[in-house]
Amino acid sequence: MWDETRVIDGRIGDYVVVARRKGNDWYLGAMTDWTPRALTIDLSFLNEGSYSMTTYEDGPDAARSGSDYRKTVSAVNGKTRLLINLAPGGGWVARVRAQMTGGR
Repeated sequence: MWDETRVIDGRIGDYVVVARRKGNDWYLGAMTDWTPRALTIDLSFLNEGSYSMTTYEDGPDAARSGSDYRKTVSAVNGKTRLLINLAPGGGWVARVRAQMTGGR
């Protein structure tokens, strides 16, 4: 069960961007119809602090091969604005985890 769900952006029948929280982790997903899109995702819903984000996104040949994807890991925070590119019929997912600081 999810603790929180937010629709970040979307247009019925065209595309959607959703964020869901379970505990301290956020799971984001985006998908589009058969129109390629560039979307901006504002992470201002994150609490203060540093986060590690692992993403799986459409690769450069995703329009021809549905198994073409790219995995990246990056540091983000509540001021981060992401630009994502979706291939026709494509998608994007991310897991955002709070960075632990200090001792145990």
